[in-house]
Amino acid sequence: MSAEKSYSVHERRMSPRRASRIALALASGVAVVALLPAAPAQAVTSGGIINGGRWCSAGQRVTGGGASVIGEGSGDFNTRIEGSEVSAHFDHTTNTVAGLWATTIRNTDGTSHQIGLFGVCVDSVAGYQVVSKDVTVVAGGFLRDIATCPVGTAALGGGANDTSYSYNQPASGDRIVQESSPGTTGSQSLWLTALRNNDTVSHLIRLFAVCANTPAGYQIIHKDLTLAAGGFVRDTARCPVGSVVLSGGAAVVGSGSADFKTRIQESAPGVADSQSLWMTALRNSASVSHTISLYAVCANPIAGYQVVSSTV
Repeated sequence: MSAEKSYSVHERRMSPRRASRIALALASGVAVVALLPAAPAQAVTSGGIINGGRWCSAGQRVTGGGASVIGEGSGDFNTRIEGSEVSAHFDHTTNTVAGLWATTIRNTDGTSHQIGLFGVCVDSVAGYQVVSKDVTVVAGGFLRDIATCPVGTAALGGGANDTSYSYNQPASGDRIVQESSPGTTGSQSLWLTALRNNDTVSHLIRLFAVCANTPAGYQIIHKDLTLAAGGFVRDTARCPVGSVVLSGGAAVVGSGSADFKTRIQESAPGVADSQSLWMTALRNSASVSHTISLYAVCANPIAGYQVVSSTV
């Protein structure tokens, strides 16, 4: 296991994606996601896997992001998040940096689905840095570990991804992100990730936390619920009125540290009833129930705040 480190943004290139807006509503206590695309979305076929996102505007940084099924109501769509990554592109023409959140999602359902990919963007934030930790996970192995922000900074977002893939060409194999959430250890802010490598070979996984000086109004909102063995949830954690969501996720709480056999299937920002929120869909494949916390990382509106999206 390597030591945690801060690394500078690196250049990746991709074609601009269509912009969209996301809105979430609640029906019978269950989060319903409806994406309003600028153009018809393209379905991802059964067994398909995609990796991508949409660039923030020039000069902006990315704090979080994710993916979800769009335009199909609320249900267990049998998707799964396999990784997420923060990246950036330096435009040599304008001498500006644009952030990107790339998410890898696989459709394991027996039918096609429309997928939305999301990024949360802000103007430059004081102290912004990405802290990472590289860990080798053996074939069939499990990882539950953290990337820790420097003292005095706060985790705005985080995640994990396989270091062996290039943009729009996900690495071969079979990975499942089981937990992804903010937290603290002592006086330090962190991001927790649990991931299983179901491939027949080992993979080098990069855990990361997006850190910055603590923004005004920063707080972590969570919603706890009991998820029965074999159960499924698709629900939201809402930010206070007047604040905005920077990232979010879900984790098992109060059960120690182990492979809890959960599976994050969707994870995305949204808004309902004028409240910013984070939606997570998660399945508990264990033979026992678990207490699940759904998280939203919130703050007062930051200059340039916007949620960008693309549909594939």
